[in-house]
Amino acid sequence: MEITNNQKVERLDYYVMETLNNLDKWTYPDVDIKPDDTNIFLGSGSAACVAQLFTYKLGGLALNASDYKGYFQRSIKKEFASVNIISASGGKDTIAMAEFLNEMGIKPNLITCNDDAPAKLLVNKSYVFPSFIEPPTYNTSTYAAMIYWLFNENLDEIKKTISQIQVPNLRKYKYIFFLAADKYAIIGDMAERKAAEVLEGIGANSDGFTHGSHGMLRQPNPDRLIFLMNQLYPLPDNTYLLTINSFLGLMLTTYYIIGKNQTDKDTQNLLKNYGDTVKAMGWKLNKVF
Repeated sequence: MEITNNQKVERLDYYVMETLNNLDKWTYPDVDIKPDDTNIFLGSGSAACVAQLFTYKLGGLALNASDYKGYFQRSIKKEFASVNIISASGGKDTIAMAEFLNEMGIKPNLITCNDDAPAKLLVNKSYVFPSFIEPPTYNTSTYAAMIYWLFNENLDEIKKTISQIQVPNLRKYKYIFFLAADKYAIIGDMAERKAAEVLEGIGANSDGFTHGSHGMLRQPNPDRLIFLMNQLYPLPDNTYLLTINSFLGLMLTTYYIIGKNQTDKDTQNLLKNYGDTVKAMGWKLNKVF
């Protein structure tokens, strides 16, 4: 798909609501990966976060695009129940990952949303999840579909939460720290990445509460918002509390809030920078994700 500037792009919150209205209507793949402590799931960016969530259901270890090579190179037995690459597009870093694993004598599976993934000939089996076309990097329907399959969380509860929240003005701040209850730290990671991707001029970081309490927030910063995700904060600061006992709900509600703070300039930046990045990185794509 050609990336063109000045095309109309809907904000992230629009795709959150479209996703919520489709998740329970879609047909999902028969994923026959058995729970095992030696399963490996790997991915890049938000896919690496979803890889962590796959281990919550199927056991094993999650790796990202920066650490997987070192892990496989130093592994002694190299006896894995399964090795699985997660990538909505099935392109980008997936090709390098699959080629590397093939050279190591490992034939990975691919968990994707693209039935014509560029890496499909390099893998043992492809599990194709439903999604719809979104602007580059949004990846709302793609990874939401995987999380919904993993945990089957209550969509009505998520819709109700979104309908009742007071959306904060994120533009009041130059920096957002997503501080999550430890259980939901990985959703904080996704939120941090999404804010950085789609909001110009706002820095973002995240951590789980226990780990993040060690030094990360000690200096006062009037330009910082501590975005609390299922977690109270015991010290005075600029805070916003979001509470919903659901991985999918926390992800989609946070994405909704980020989308409500988007501007047209944000979306144009995203289109231009994504196109430039694809060229600079030499990524192979046949669909934009």
